[in-house]
Amino acid sequence: MAKFKALLFGAAAIVSASPSYAISTQEMKDRTAFIADRYLQIWSSGNVSPVAGVPYMYGRTVLFYGKPYTQADLQAEKRRAISQWPVRHYVHRPGTLRVICNAAARKCAARSIIDFTVANPNRGTRKSGSAKFDLGVSFAGPHPVILYEGGSLNTRRSGEGAGGNG
Repeated sequence: MAKFKALLFGAAAIVSASPSYAISTQEMKDRTAFIADRYLQIWSSGNVSPVAGVPYMYGRTVLFYGKPYTQADLQAEKRRAISQWPVRHYVHRPGTLRVICNAAARKCAARSIIDFTVANPNRGTRKSGSAKFDLGVSFAGPHPVILYEGGSLNTRRSGEGAGGNG
């Protein structure tokens, strides 16, 4: 429970470090990089904090891998992913994180290659590989929110007992 509270606090820290409307373009870039890093840390946790953090980290609607989602839809999708892969580890490949910002729109995009390992010990499945990662952040409101999340699989390796789907 303490780990969950710490991760949920981390999610709140992502969006409440300071008011988003009073920062420079460089500050938006720095905060977007921080949000992208912290996001992967939270998503790599072994609990439900990615679901609990949705209302704090995301806008009311979000474009999630090309589809519009409400926060409730996104929470349900993340619950399904956690159920399928209860053990998760995601990291930015060193040197690949890039942040670009549109100062007038008060939005930034973080892009990187991530390396991942996911597993389900109950099913005896494990997958690892790399993927392109995209995260869009808006600084137009009182605190930054994630507007979109996406990417695409680069490579995937399946471990013992792993099926072909997922």
